[in-house]
Amino acid sequence: MNLPLDPPRITGPFEWSPSLGIERAHYIALQADDPSAAARFAVENMGLFLVHVDGDGRHYLAANGLDAYSLVYTPGRDGVVDHISYLAASFSALATAATRLETGGIAVERIARSPLWRHSPAIRFVFPNGTPIELSTGVNLPNPMGYIAPLPAGVPGPMSFDHAIVRAVDLKAGYDFAARSMGLRESGRILNPAGIPVLGFFRCHTLYHCFGLAHSPTDGLHHFQLTLKDSHQVIAAHEHMKARGKVELLWGPLRHGAGQNVAFYFKDAVGNIVEYSAEEELILDEDNYVPVTWSTSDSRPTDEWNKTKAPWARH
Repeated sequence: MNLPLDPPRITGPFEWSPSLGIERAHYIALQADDPSAAARFAVENMGLFLVHVDGDGRHYLAANGLDAYSLVYTPGRDGVVDHISYLAASFSALATAATRLETGGIAVERIARSPLWRHSPAIRFVFPNGTPIELSTGVNLPNPMGYIAPLPAGVPGPMSFDHAIVRAVDLKAGYDFAARSMGLRESGRILNPAGIPVLGFFRCHTLYHCFGLAHSPTDGLHHFQLTLKDSHQVIAAHEHMKARGKVELLWGPLRHGAGQNVAFYFKDAVGNIVEYSAEEELILDEDNYVPVTWSTSDSRPTDEWNKTKAPWARH
């Protein structure tokens, strides 16, 4: 049975801690057996720009926004997340975040001189599923990148890294950590028929989600996302990739009910699932917003247009 047109809101206890000081997503660093090949694929097919290769073999790829880079391929094993980076507003906010995490019993690595290219001091801690999370400083923005950076000249033209969804065996530990330790606020969740969350979406500011959790029998990365300027750019990017036939397209174009973003999905060179999307929902009435609950029996949270479900979720 489908849910009514107005999905119910999450009721009952819903607790989170004050913000850790996370402003927005910064970049994602992924391991690759061959970082050079992965970077070359991203340049030739994903609309990214190779801006640096360091002495340790890391390949830094910039999008069309204001960040120095949005994706890094680093030597390692295909499919492993090296770290996910988020931004704090200042060095003092970074120090405050480190102290707060340590006070909560969370081990924090303080990095005064990062080995990464064009990188400020940072702190790192580990999410319960084993994913390293970094908090650093960078370009401060009054609004999400996709809404303020100029329209790119080329297609596809990703603007910035805006969110990642990670797989988690222990979903409760992940929810607690995201809400209480990272200070993120839940925007919505998708429940299975037993009422168990299978997907949860968390935000740091107005953008619907900068981070999310997918219930899974294994820990790791579910997918990462890069924002495009608008829905026209999403459709154009999809048509461009389809016409060239160099990219394994997986799903879309579609419009998510959860987040309202227009999106499509494909694989990068090492098999990671990549989402290109735009026009994600902005939550402006923070004091009165109540997270939305969706059901896996309803196709609208994943695809309002075509009523389809993700290929990795089909039976």
